[in-house]
Amino acid sequence: MKTAPKPRVGIFGLTSCAGDQLMILNCEDELVALAGRIELLSFGMASSASFQGKLDLAIVEGSVCTQRDLDTLLEIRSRSNALMTIGTCAVWGGIPAMRNELPLEVLQEVVYGGKPLEEVSLEKAHPVSDFVPVDFAVPGCPIEKEEFLRTLVAILQRTSPERHDYSVCSECRINENLCLVRHQGLVCCGPITAGGCKARCPSLGIPCYGCRGPVDDPHYDATAELFDEHGLSKADVINQIQRYSAPAWVNQHLRAEWARDPERKGRQRVPDPSS
Repeated sequence: MKTAPKPRVGIFGLTSCAGDQLMILNCEDELVALAGRIELLSFGMASSASFQGKLDLAIVEGSVCTQRDLDTLLEIRSRSNALMTIGTCAVWGGIPAMRNELPLEVLQEVVYGGKPLEEVSLEKAHPVSDFVPVDFAVPGCPIEKEEFLRTLVAILQRTSPERHDYSVCSECRINENLCLVRHQGLVCCGPITAGGCKARCPSLGIPCYGCRGPVDDPHYDATAELFDEHGLSKADVINQIQRYSAPAWVNQHLRAEWARDPERKGRQRVPDPSS
């Protein structure tokens, strides 16, 4: 009986620190097992070999910040049956999107002293989904390698990858961590951030910055009330979460929640006419 061909996979990087690709390399033993199930044809961090043919799955790290990023992404998507984004930059915009509030010419002057840039920068940094269809996404800064492997195996088995419909806050409770908001008065975005990281940062005493993006049902009203009860302002929270993924989601929700309840968070909200 004829053996079915292995799925052809490529791993690519746009503007990023390449930390998510490094996490894939750190899978080590698991990669050896996967090598028997896929044909890895492009992976710039591991090999200089370049493949320009059709792919069954393209895995993309990084945000779209330059015209070269965009051209590369469109070319990859045009020859890939499916596309997976990995890491907060690719999924939500990430750290590069922090610059989106400033004009490009201001950044060029401050960072490069007004010197001409070799790269043609876009006006804003974008998540991959702003330009092409995305079939699968693994968020995180960096990604959790176990989650990446589970997602890839599910794709190979033609099943739906696991979704994390619980918050980082829930994982903190499972780990029996003291709440950093209630006990230390810190801005922690765990209540509105999707779990899957085992509350890695709060377990080390570091507040969650929301790098994994929003949980499916964030309860923004309760979260706004929690922060308000502990003397944390809207500006405190927005500044914290904007470091990673706020350009893609928090402005549309958490800001709106404060606008509906400017005085007493969660208690005297103005009804939303769209609901």
